[in-house]
Amino acid sequence: MPTTSSIYFQIMNKIKQLLLIVFILGSLTTFSRDKDSTFFKLKGKAYGKIFTNFHSQINSGDNATAFEIKRAYFGYKSQLSKYFDAHIKLDIGSPEDLSDFSLIRRYAYFKNAYVRYKRKKLSTYFGIIDILHFKMQEKYWAHRYIDKSFNDRYKFGFKADLGFQVIYDWDEWISTDFTLMNGEGYTKLQGDNTLKAGAGISFFPIKNVVARVYYDYSEKSIIQQSVATFVGYKIENKVIAGLEYNFRFNENFVENHNRQGYSIYVSYYPLKKIQIFGRFDKVYSKKLENETNPWNLAKDGSAIIAGIEYSPIKYIKIAIDYQDWYPLAKNEPNHQYIFLDVEIKF
Repeated sequence: MPTTSSIYFQIMNKIKQLLLIVFILGSLTTFSRDKDSTFFKLKGKAYGKIFTNFHSQINSGDNATAFEIKRAYFGYKSQLSKYFDAHIKLDIGSPEDLSDFSLIRRYAYFKNAYVRYKRKKLSTYFGIIDILHFKMQEKYWAHRYIDKSFNDRYKFGFKADLGFQVIYDWDEWISTDFTLMNGEGYTKLQGDNTLKAGAGISFFPIKNVVARVYYDYSEKSIIQQSVATFVGYKIENKVIAGLEYNFRFNENFVENHNRQGYSIYVSYYPLKKIQIFGRFDKVYSKKLENETNPWNLAKDGSAIIAGIEYSPIKYIKIAIDYQDWYPLAKNEPNHQYIFLDVEIKF
């Protein structure tokens, strides 16, 4: 009799085969017909995005400096029919799980590889998808080429994963979403017998304002859960602001290994092509019983990012910014940097 684990692997293999078939058909098809018998020519678009920088540590005796390419994305999206589209994107960068002492190498991953069905108020995604909550926070932070958003930077979850997502816009002021995913991120697509379920609700109470609550759940011998809240405010080319609070229970399925933190960020446009921005993060972990220090003390602390951005054309962003990390552990040094960051997209 097949085990739960073997059934799960069989299902995931079928999913991968289905995705491959869909993308092959999408690349070979010139015309598509919807249910309403409307014909039109297949449309597609290639794109790319590069994050690069030059930085110098200003509180180091040897004044460490370096050029760096942090990320490169290359993708293609195609409108398969009136209601279906497909999207594939490669993420070329350094893996996050290497030791600080490892040699830096570049690896390519599928960041996205999904089919979307969108009709009226309903959107569904299937494949390697972006997790909506991360995507929304990153949009309001608005400076991904400088640093990741809070949840992504401090590993409160994964920005993209293999799974299924459904979003339904009930009205102009409320939207809900549900995601079922592997829970291991887009760089580790191997399966085990554990899935993660996530659900969120977004409110748009007044113009330019969004408020959101998100929860996810996964279970092994221990239950791991995350709760996140977010409030954002945006007026195009004038001001963007966000406030988020995040809590994770039993991280990596270890009982009482709880972490929490918050992030505040704001951007102001004195001129259309110039933006002044700032951000403050704080992340900290629980102090276990009979312990004098929090369990994750080595990675607890606070961070500041502040700078000015200039966008000469819509495809290029250039920022000069200050970044620091102040560890909570008193015996650890703080890190202060000056960055010249550049985003190029096409």
